[in-house]
Amino acid sequence: MENNEKQHLELITEMINIARKEYSDDSFIFLLWGWSVCLASLGEYALLKLGTEYHSLVWLILIPVVIIQIVYFARQKKQERVKTHMDKVISYVWISVGISMGVVLSSGPVMQLSTYPVLILLYGIGTFISGGILNLKSMKIGAICCWVLALVAIRVSFEYQQLILSLSLILSYIIPGHLLKNRYRQNV
Repeated sequence: MENNEKQHLELITEMINIARKEYSDDSFIFLLWGWSVCLASLGEYALLKLGTEYHSLVWLILIPVVIIQIVYFARQKKQERVKTHMDKVISYVWISVGISMGVVLSSGPVMQLSTYPVLILLYGIGTFISGGILNLKSMKIGAICCWVLALVAIRVSFEYQQLILSLSLILSYIIPGHLLKNRYRQNV
């Protein structure tokens, strides 16, 4: 009986380690989105400071990012890696977060100054759940930072929300993404 429990624990530990390795291999997506959205929000902040009327057009740089992500996932699928249960859960989490972000962004004119704080909350949710599933401290800390920053963002003007959005991405996507990438390189 005791030996059977030990085997179950070893199997669970092995599954977590496999998921961590595969997920750290996908640090590319965190870095892609983290840097892209961070640069777009900093770009919009700069354009707002310059008084440009078309400051929101900077977000069009995300169109190629979506294409890059689609190509990346198509190539990953061709490599036929085994999908673990944790891979599926994380995938569902981020699909849900992505759809929720789409709803928030399409409701931007109604939500006005609440749009970016809600997006920061959603980044935090997806990052926290992923960090919890994979037991990655940097992701969980980044998510907690997002929630604190969302509290701050709701109280400041739109232009400063851009800076807070950038900071939230640095803390929840970029730093954990680089840590995941480094961990993957060390394990390969």
